[in-house]
Amino acid sequence: MNNIYNLYNVEIEKIKRDSTTQCIFLVGSSKDLNLDDEGIKVNDIDLFVLCDQIEDQVRENKEIQDLEFDISYFSKDGMNKFIASKEYFFLNEMKNAKVVYDKNEVANGIIYTCKEEYKKGPNKLSNEEKKAIKDDIYSKVSRLKDREKFNKFEYEFLTNLYLRDIIVACFSINDKWIPKDKKLVKELEVEDKDIFNLLLDVNKSYNYEDLLIVCDYIFKNITY
Repeated sequence: MNNIYNLYNVEIEKIKRDSTTQCIFLVGSSKDLNLDDEGIKVNDIDLFVLCDQIEDQVRENKEIQDLEFDISYFSKDGMNKFIASKEYFFLNEMKNAKVVYDKNEVANGIIYTCKEEYKKGPNKLSNEEKKAIKDDIYSKVSRLKDREKFNKFEYEFLTNLYLRDIIVACFSINDKWIPKDKKLVKELEVEDKDIFNLLLDVNKSYNYEDLLIVCDYIFKNITY
């Protein structure tokens, strides 16, 4: 038994010994790995734990022999609230979670519910909300019209900042889940190659006109 698997098992058994623990789910990237593999390399392990007698959510981070555990404890009410409010971080992790422990055989039902809610997508924005997003983006971008007001570093920094906001807006106005920041660009490339290529042009030139082209393309169907 390798050390990672040993540390993992020790932590799981510790959580299971708590009488309030109902379910343990392995989430994050480690859920797809064979932790018992002798050559496995893992930096962190993420766990969701359903238990009694806690607040809606309690998060614990600990490091044991260079292996980091990120453990989120949820009450039943807490889980139900995250499902009902369509919290992306929760549904996204739970839709493909791996059941580690299931005291009362409810874990698979929870995963199924999360998977179905995820498929439905986020709560849809009204046309007025989409207009507000459009106005906000154009207001930000307009600040970059006079490039001479900024030094090179500041101008490029703001451009990159607004590009991030534009990508988020692109998901929002199309009623799609907004990915985590580290996956924004990759997910956009999959969702819409044309927008992705327009963003590449901005990233190469940092031209205000190219930034406007992106905005006009994304918001072309948001009318007043």
